[in-house]
Amino acid sequence: MEDYLKLYERDEKDRENPYFAPILAEDLSDLPNTLILTAEFDPLRDEGEAYGKKLADAGNQVEVHRIPGALHGYFALGISHLHVQESFAYINEFLEKYKPDGKED
Repeated sequence: MEDYLKLYERDEKDRENPYFAPILAEDLSDLPNTLILTAEFDPLRDEGEAYGKKLADAGNQVEVHRIPGALHGYFALGISHLHVQESFAYINEFLEKYKPDGKED
């Protein structure tokens, strides 16, 4: 993971910046409705789910779904893969629930 972080950071101070790592933000209130999908076997899973909890604790509308059996990068497998189909089902349900007009059904 360290190699990948270095691809994005300008310097070590970036790791303390909420623009680099949103989970570090002091105020997460009044953010848009959020859908977070995590893969069961992903080194970033716990961080993604913790971010979802922080968003919810700040009063935001957030849904977090873990895709069982999925590996990091599973979306690259294509639409015929079961994990991708499951993810699209969550995405479509979320988009239907929170229409672009901003009104919740």
